[in-house]
Amino acid sequence: NSGGGVTLSGGEPALFMAFTARLAAELRKRGITVLLETCGLFNYDAFKERIYPHLDMIFFDVKIIDPAAHRRHCGLPNEVILENFRRLHRAFRDGGIPVLPRIPLIPGRTATDENLAAIAGFLREQGARRVGLLQNNPLWFDKNEMLGRAPAGDASMRRWIDRERMCHIRSFFGDFEIV
Repeated sequence: NSGGGVTLSGGEPALFMAFTARLAAELRKRGITVLLETCGLFNYDAFKERIYPHLDMIFFDVKIIDPAAHRRHCGLPNEVILENFRRLHRAFRDGGIPVLPRIPLIPGRTATDENLAAIAGFLREQGARRVGLLQNNPLWFDKNEMLGRAPAGDASMRRWIDRERMCHIRSFFGDFEIV
């Protein structure tokens, strides 16, 4: 019904630059819409040259603004990630492909008031007007247990974010179109 398309996702497709570029190019050659989901940790120049020309849209996850907190929770620094967002969003504003910033809402990690305010400020500085808010999905805890893996995180991560908290979260992005 929608006309279809392919979303390149699931980990980080830019880690496999050559494969992702070939796949995206072939899909576009066949007239198939190509969307890429990314955490933004990649070599910008290589990405811009190899993958970007074959995309129709980018979903860019912005998790944590504070560098120390990002390193603690994600295991890596975020300077490259934030700079890649800046550069891709600037390209979008200059007529390039759309970049939608998305925030995975993880209780106690990304969904803190301090982090949400920082992300909203960062996105405003870049001129972003749309944002995706990705509700925490606690079902992964059960999946981990079924696979014999110890679940990470605390009890707050085992619950959906309630309606009141989601309204509060949305208030940080009141001037954005929330998708």
